[in-house]
Amino acid sequence: MLFLIIGYNTYATNDKYRLTLRGNPATSIVIGWNQISGNNPRVYYGTSDFGTNYNSYPNSQTPNRAVSYRGMNNNFVRLTRLQPNTAYYFVIRDSEGTSNRFWFKTAPANNSKLSFIAGGDSRNNRTPRRNANLLVSKLKPHAVLFGGDMTDDDTNSQWRTWFNDWQLTIASDGRMFPIIAARGNHEGSNNSIYNLFDTPSSSAYYAITFGNNLIRTYTLNTEISISGNQTTWLRSDLASNSNTIWKMAQYHKPMRPHVSSKREGNSQYSNWARLFYDNNLKLVVECDAHTVKTTWPVRPSSGSGNDEGFIRDNAKGTVYVGEGCWGAPLRSNNDSKNWTRNSGRFNQFKWIFVDKNKIETRTIQVDNASTVGEVSNNNVFQIPSNLDIWRPSNGSLVTINKETSTGDGNSDSGTIDVAVSGGSDDVEEGENGAIYDNSSDLEMVYDSHNNNGYQKVGIRFRRVNLPKNATITNAYIQFTADETNDADTELEISLHNHGNSPAFSNSNNVSNRNTFSSKVIWRPSSWSRNQNGNAQRSPSLKTMVQNLVNKSNWISGNNASFIIRGKGKSLTNTSAKRVADSYEGGSNKAARLIVSYTIKSKNPSTNICAGIDAWQSDRRYSVGEKVTYQGNLFERTSSDWNNLGACNSESRKTTLDVTISHPPIFENTNFEVYPNPFAKNITILIKKSYFNTPITIQLFDSNAKEVYKELFIAVEDTSKIITPNVKTSGIYMLLIKQGDLLLRTQKIIKK
Repeated sequence: MLFLIIGYNTYATNDKYRLTLRGNPATSIVIGWNQISGNNPRVYYGTSDFGTNYNSYPNSQTPNRAVSYRGMNNNFVRLTRLQPNTAYYFVIRDSEGTSNRFWFKTAPANNSKLSFIAGGDSRNNRTPRRNANLLVSKLKPHAVLFGGDMTDDDTNSQWRTWFNDWQLTIASDGRMFPIIAARGNHEGSNNSIYNLFDTPSSSAYYAITFGNNLIRTYTLNTEISISGNQTTWLRSDLASNSNTIWKMAQYHKPMRPHVSSKREGNSQYSNWARLFYDNNLKLVVECDAHTVKTTWPVRPSSGSGNDEGFIRDNAKGTVYVGEGCWGAPLRSNNDSKNWTRNSGRFNQFKWIFVDKNKIETRTIQVDNASTVGEVSNNNVFQIPSNLDIWRPSNGSLVTINKETSTGDGNSDSGTIDVAVSGGSDDVEEGENGAIYDNSSDLEMVYDSHNNNGYQKVGIRFRRVNLPKNATITNAYIQFTADETNDADTELEISLHNHGNSPAFSNSNNVSNRNTFSSKVIWRPSSWSRNQNGNAQRSPSLKTMVQNLVNKSNWISGNNASFIIRGKGKSLTNTSAKRVADSYEGGSNKAARLIVSYTIKSKNPSTNICAGIDAWQSDRRYSVGEKVTYQGNLFERTSSDWNNLGACNSESRKTTLDVTISHPPIFENTNFEVYPNPFAKNITILIKKSYFNTPITIQLFDSNAKEVYKELFIAVEDTSKIITPNVKTSGIYMLLIKQGDLLLRTQKIIKK
């Protein structure tokens, strides 16, 4: 009996462990659990592993919050003042014993590379749900973004089972990973998220920044009012975090589901789509439809060619991925759009890597979870054995590249860094003309494998976001050495003379492609295995890249292919070669194209005060007329335009030499008007500049009575938001004019 009592008291009576985030992931975390029985629970923790010997841990803390909900006594300890990028070990001790030892690692405080898993809809099919959970433990992300619909009916028993299954996300060594939870339509209220995951907001929408300013993740709530407080908060937060390198959002119901039976997310679209695009939010994870999709970068549009309100925009668009499949019943992907990249139907989640230069997203099929290897705690970015990465027609890797720009008033400069994004994009062509596209390395150029001999190497970079006619200031390819070689080697690099280079194939191989005449000879110094420095960097390729962006059919976001051949000794000496890692040898080691450029500004720099002064001789406008120019309000007085705080008389004197000379443009497609129907605000997107004469916006009711009028200066690529004081629902007519010239008319509905 004494033995049984001692054994019983060894174990704490708690279970259903979870980690969540409320603040800075580098310095804080929330430890949550269900307290079955016993009292006075306390978390003991520290940076050294003392196993279950709780008295040896230097720190301890009692719960900050305890709430009985969904048949569990949910306790939450909010740890703060932690060290970044540091392993912390902990146990939970109560009056009846001590839990197993667990551990977690805080996120980096700098902008080091991060890994995320994102998905949702685990609901009621436990086998795929448990498979996906098990893969979390093997892929070891910095956080899991979960988009709602954890259970089917939001019942006590289902939640207890869900948390039991969630324990499979704990790695074999006890490492745990935080979940960032969103609410789905199968959560009966916000309380299911707030009380079970201790989210920062009881309204279940919030944002968390990782790194110094690497990425801010937005968790939104499609199960409450989208317009109003939620979007007001989102708009303000996006504006306040404009210096964040990346922004990403997750929520449950998609804007444009890829299942025909699902209702369109018009409220999400009208409130968020333009907000995402205007604020450079590059990746959105959606759930709910129980299918699989990835899109090309898109922006909202009501113009010609749009499909359900979006058009493709490779340079600046937002990528939407999803749509659930963590265990919910699968649905057919029967509603693709012309901007859909790929869609499918299987159990999956997204595996996302983020660094300063790019976001990489892969779709992971989860059904073979038990056979998948485990990444190392020291390198969570290495793809493990047997991982089932979806490989659709447009490639397994969705890459969003970062363009960095700094303006000087007359020109912009930028640098792009594009990595090879698939195994079919770095290939070897043997002497017999056959394409070999799955080698773990690139022999430049002799390869005895398959009797390839003195081969040609093709390297294709997708979605090269270089503006047309940009001035190229530098360009090179960066390799990683797969082997050590020091024999004298001579290589020739050329560029496919094509505005959008197609994929390599046996019928469209490497050697038969026409190239620009500006070839480059490379005589690389010696290489040592795993080196990735100046020795593995090609000479400048800027002349050939300049030729490419000057082509009439070049569009930013198109593809470019380089060809490498042997010269001199490299065609007579089998040792005269260099061997680089290919994409199959490790996506983080694949070749990268780095290009720096400048572009001329679309319009010369103008000054607000001078722009207003330029109209002083125009007497057509009445005293009291108001004009909005670049967000500043001006009012017509008896003699000129009176600046309302934007300028003073001294600044006017110093800016009179600046003139506005842009001719008006009269194309209707230069404006987009949304949302329609509208509730309070109407946004007008201006695609061109109209400087010479102010633009007039008028709104008329069904009786042709003017109910709103405003003048403003239309500046290219800006949004003008108007708030008509109309309360009656119905149809109104919107007119946009410049002087007497009618530019746009549109029927618009007030909700």
